[in-house]
Amino acid sequence: MNSSFVRAVFAATLLCSTAVGTVILPATVATAADKVSHEVSKPLAEAQKLVQSGDLQGALAKVREAQALTDRTAFDDFTINQFLGAISIKLNDHATATLAYEAMAESPALPDEQKKAVLHDALLLSSEARHYPKTIAYGQQLEAINAMDDQTTTQVAIAYYNTGDVAHAQQYAQKAIDLAKAAGKQADPAMLQIVMNSQVKQNNQAGAEQTLEQLYQSSGDIKSFGELIDVSMSTSGMNDNYFLDLLRLKVLSGAAGGEDYTQLGNATYLQGYPGEAVNVLQQGMASGKVSGGKASETLRKSRADEAQDERQLPSIAASAARARGGQEAVKLAEAYWGYGRFADAEAAARQAIGKGGMKDAAEGPLLLGMSLVAQGKYDDGIQAFGQVGGNQAAQKTAHLWSLYAQAKKGPGTPAAAPAH
Repeated sequence: MNSSFVRAVFAATLLCSTAVGTVILPATVATAADKVSHEVSKPLAEAQKLVQSGDLQGALAKVREAQALTDRTAFDDFTINQFLGAISIKLNDHATATLAYEAMAESPALPDEQKKAVLHDALLLSSEARHYPKTIAYGQQLEAINAMDDQTTTQVAIAYYNTGDVAHAQQYAQKAIDLAKAAGKQADPAMLQIVMNSQVKQNNQAGAEQTLEQLYQSSGDIKSFGELIDVSMSTSGMNDNYFLDLLRLKVLSGAAGGEDYTQLGNATYLQGYPGEAVNVLQQGMASGKVSGGKASETLRKSRADEAQDERQLPSIAASAARARGGQEAVKLAEAYWGYGRFADAEAAARQAIGKGGMKDAAEGPLLLGMSLVAQGKYDDGIQAFGQVGGNQAAQKTAHLWSLYAQAKKGPGTPAAAPAH
């Protein structure tokens, strides 16, 4: 996995520590260990007024003035950094804010009542700054007080991953996924990627495939969907028809590469669908993924057969209507699909299902679902894919098509369950 995928995510608006404008300084000199000393309190009180008036640079100068004083207490330094961190966040100076919050988190004067907020914010800032050992340390302290959430757990997982501790990275990534789900949120794609990489290293192919599916569902990442289709092509019971339907899905979803276009073009030509071969290869060339030289021979042959093939469609339709079984209607639906006549393909698929007697009972519902999805009838398509029986490969093909339909229509209707 590219480390750039596993990125630190930080937004200043998510910081939960006390805003500078609400910091209340003691009005009189106090000698207690948890009070700001008299000399330090004066420039900080002025800084507070300047922040309230909107003069952040003036406030920052007063904080620096307090920072330059000698004989400061530990609580003085904590409070100075509290001001410095909050003002720097307002100024979008995260580098300075990071140092201030890290100093607060590691201060012996950190009050117990502020520990959760300070450690939380220090963790996020240290992760953004790639101070990963500190991120991990703050995470451990938050865990000790039962104060981790999905956001901080995510950053700890990233920190472990970037320090090479894959086992802990997977552990925290899974925790982050579970916490996000419990909070009704989508899992962070980076966490799913970490878990999947670990599963791959453990040769847990089934687990990695399930995680890859979650990754597609949570992020809509077309590359992930293409990888999921590629993995499924080796499913037990895979035949030429299901393989063809998966290649069609790659093209329709935008996940296809040049080899996919040429493979689908060659396969459809050899199976007697020259119209589809022409359309697929032309689409691949228009996208820049297929060179004219590589596809020229198949394209030439397909074009030569296309006109005659299309002229025969009415007679094929008449023959399919007269046939007692649905096998001819299946072939007709395939041909219509190749020419982009999806409504006609839907009608032919329904005819095939109604007649029955097909060599592969899964072909009719698969073609019906595909034709419906191609027309944007996603709910109907998902319902059709749910009727696909047969072997594991047939059900896997239907499940992937259903996943795509679900992604296109948005949340609501679950995808058809995959084979087990």
